[in-house]
Amino acid sequence: MEENNVILSKITRWYRHFCIFFGVIAGLTILVMMLSTTVDTTLRYVFSRPVPGVFELNEVLLVVCVFMGLAWTQIERGHIRVVLILRKLPPKWIVVVDLLVWVTCFVIITFIGIQSAREALHSFHIREFRWGSVQMPIWWAKALVPIGFWMMSLQLIIDIWTDIYRLLGRLPLQIPDVVSEDID
Repeated sequence: MEENNVILSKITRWYRHFCIFFGVIAGLTILVMMLSTTVDTTLRYVFSRPVPGVFELNEVLLVVCVFMGLAWTQIERGHIRVVLILRKLPPKWIVVVDLLVWVTCFVIITFIGIQSAREALHSFHIREFRWGSVQMPIWWAKALVPIGFWMMSLQLIIDIWTDIYRLLGRLPLQIPDVVSEDID
């Protein structure tokens, strides 16, 4: 029984570092988008000479920002969550509700990941690019969409596994993202 907790802990720790790495990349893309837009706007205003391709670059970087940060945001419980009703439930029921939500999300996210992988594969085969002031290849950005969804799916599997262990009594009923006087 304790061996399973050690395995879960090692997998969770390793995957957390993996997702944090991609979360940092997602955050850095925001910095690149801000800097490129600032430079483009400044040059457009001062010299009437915009930087070609900044708009197209930022479109692609936005994909990196959103989809590479999905799993990390789930780890940090940063997605929108309404806990008004959860705060009134006992800890065991909060875990049950979380488990049902994680399973539902897993099914939906995995399905979207499969469908987006099909689109990304098609985009790769035709070497899709976007027309604009510069021709920007977008097939690689479309490939990041299913990768981001699958990373999220793996995190949901870890969350499901953790909640099952909580319900079985192998882990404490800690609900860190739901603060309530009743739980403390």
